[in-house]
Amino acid sequence: MTDSVSAFEKVQSPPRLAAIADLGLKNPAPDPVLQELADEAARRLDLPTGLVTIVLDSAQVFAAQHGLSGWIAEAGGVPVEWSFCANSVRTGEPLVIEDATTHPLVRDNPLVVHEGIRCYAGVPLVTSTGEVLGNLCVVGTEARSFSEQDLELLHGLARQALERIEARRS
Repeated sequence: MTDSVSAFEKVQSPPRLAAIADLGLKNPAPDPVLQELADEAARRLDLPTGLVTIVLDSAQVFAAQHGLSGWIAEAGGVPVEWSFCANSVRTGEPLVIEDATTHPLVRDNPLVVHEGIRCYAGVPLVTSTGEVLGNLCVVGTEARSFSEQDLELLHGLARQALERIEARRS
């Protein structure tokens, strides 16, 4: 099995997709707590965009968003092929991109080429059963580095988001 096949299978994993459905996240309703966490991530890291994302089989949807506008905000998500967060679903690890224009995973991504994304830092939302739902992340329009403290903050906010999400489990 090649890495790309196993990566695809991780995003398509029936247990992961079942967990998303069980938590009511296929089309997430607005949640003020998740919204506060997205707002706080953007504010505390001084970036224009903070997100709580859910990576489905064919799209990434926003369970909460701060700072999006235009077609992305109206659509409430992006195709999974464009999703930076899908990389964390595949690996189960945080992803930090200091300059998206030079990063091999995303430099040709339409969100970089046409929408101006330049930096990204996200940590996965991993359920108590080990399924990666998506990420809590921040996005910026200028290249920048992220400190260990920045990542600790994102991890803490991701834990809070996951607690809120898992409280929905039926």
